[in-house]
Amino acid sequence: MATVTVAGKDANQSPHLIWNAFVELLASYGYAELSVEQRPAYLVFWYDSEVLNGGHLQYFQNREIETLEETIAALGLLGAPCQQQVLRDAGALFLRHPRKEIRTLEEYAATALQGEFSALDQRFYNCSPSLQECLERHLKEHQSRFVTIADD
Repeated sequence: MATVTVAGKDANQSPHLIWNAFVELLASYGYAELSVEQRPAYLVFWYDSEVLNGGHLQYFQNREIETLEETIAALGLLGAPCQQQVLRDAGALFLRHPRKEIRTLEEYAATALQGEFSALDQRFYNCSPSLQECLERHLKEHQSRFVTIADD
């Protein structure tokens, strides 16, 4: 199981370093490199990152659809039923019809301007708690799965 190590003294003086190490782990490793216990946080982290950066269209462009059902389940596991339903609805919309591959920034911009996912993006933004809050709670409850605190 991959983990990131934080020195105990540093963790005590700057608790945010534990969060930073958690994010480093999720951003630096691929899905297949993580343990089964780490994957739900990874899926939720990347769903949140993609949607916050460019909406559901960006999420579906950048993430593999093969993990859609697992991501929906991960949202439930991390206590995010609102986002879970939004992704369930967004996935159904995305899969409703065949899609042309978007190859250029111009094609992406033209597709995004159509606003197919706009209402779902807004629902996502209105969800509470935020996925960051869910991830923070998950880290607090399962810190040893992600971050090792080194003895000084």
